[in-house]
Order: sequence, then structure tokens, then C-alpha cells
Amino acid sequence: MLNRFLTFSTNISQAYKYLTKIKSHYMTSMGLKAAHVMCLLHIGFHEEGLTAVELCTLCAEDKAAISKNLAALKSMDLIWADDENNSKIYRVKYRVTEKGAAIHKEISEYVVEAVEVCSAGMSLEEGATFYRTFNSVVENMKTYYHDLDKDDVSK
Repeated sequence: MLNRFLTFSTNISQAYKYLTKIKSHYMTSMGLKAAHVMCLLHIGFHEEGLTAVELCTLCAEDKAAISKNLAALKSMDLIWADDENNSKIYRVKYRVTEKGAAIHKEISEYVVEAVEVCSAGMSLEEGATFYRTFNSVVENMKTYYHDLDKDDVSK
């Protein structure tokens, strides 16, 4: 079990580093940062728009990070807020602009290429099994972590 932990922990760390480097490689040429990718992709896939709270959930980021990314994307005219005067800022829906839609399309093409290259040697079934299994591991980690918090509170 200790070897599994060491292998898992090291591989997750390496995967995250390379994922960030790959995002940065493509985003730099567009004047964007790696942190902007997930927000722009999610907003672009939801024509009805997404709120900051919805983006927090979809991107697994905190409100501060999402707010910072939304402000940056908005200042670059890649997204727009459908109700600037809404007093509930986290209920405002964000949508891509025409310029944002073009960037979204380009990013989507890079993502498809990267997934294909990084999945080389895996069948579609193996890939599906990997992502289903990995998602299960992450959900189990989340549950385990939250249970740790509950144990600390009850002590």
C-alpha cells in the first residue's frame, strides 16, 4: 500500500505539472494564462451562461480564483456578464463573446489533440475505464478528507 501511495502521489504531482505546462504553452500564444483555460472552456460549452458559483463547482476552484479569472477574461473581451447591475454578483451569468467563442474553439482543438496524444497506446475502453476509475478515486479522497474534518470537529 505504501508503494501505491508513493506511485500515486508522484504521478499526480507530475501530471499536474505537465498539465499546467501544456496549458501554458498553448495559452501564452493567445495572451492567456493556464488558469483561464477551464473557465473559458466551461463558459463556452454553456450557451445559457454560467454563474461564478457554478464555475467554482465545475472548475473545482475557490471564489477568489474564479473572480480573478472572470475579471481577466472580461477585460480581454472574451466573456461578458449578462447583468452588470445585478446586486448579487455571484448570480450574474457569464457568456463568451464572439472573440471568446473563436478562442474557445481554438482551445478545444488543442485539448482534443493533447488528449489524443496523451492517451496514445490506450484503447477507447481503457481510456473510459481509466477516467471512471480515477474519478472514483478522487471522489473517495474527497469523502475521506471530509470525514477527517468531521473527526477533528468531534474531538
